[in-house]
Amino acid sequence: MRFYEFAPQAKPVLKISQQQQVRQHQLQANTPPTPQPGNKPATPAPAPVKVYPKSWQHAWVQKYLAAKIARSAQTIYPNDEDIAKAYMIYADAQRKADRDYEAVHGQKDPEDGWGDDHRWVKRDP
Repeated sequence: MRFYEFAPQAKPVLKISQQQQVRQHQLQANTPPTPQPGNKPATPAPAPVKVYPKSWQHAWVQKYLAAKIARSAQTIYPNDEDIAKAYMIYADAQRKADRDYEAVHGQKDPEDGWGDDHRWVKRDP
């Protein structure tokens, strides 16, 4: 017994243009026929638009605005003093982190933008 007797039959290799033709035939087989220029396809019916009465709309807007006001009353907004305090806390934490980095590595952070002579130091790409 020889190998070619048991081997699966090879499929013919199609050239690129033949593969495109096969795909084109498959697409054309699955597409509906093109309508004639005189025959216009029926337009689908528009979706129904819900129309609510004015009294319902007025009540809905009042509920919406009342909920928005209630949410706003429960929200605490920072004032200028709070923002300044938060900035100072952030700056203190940043300075401490810079000091810790310098203590561990013995040099300033190369990612820090300012050098000793106050010129901008370009970061390495």
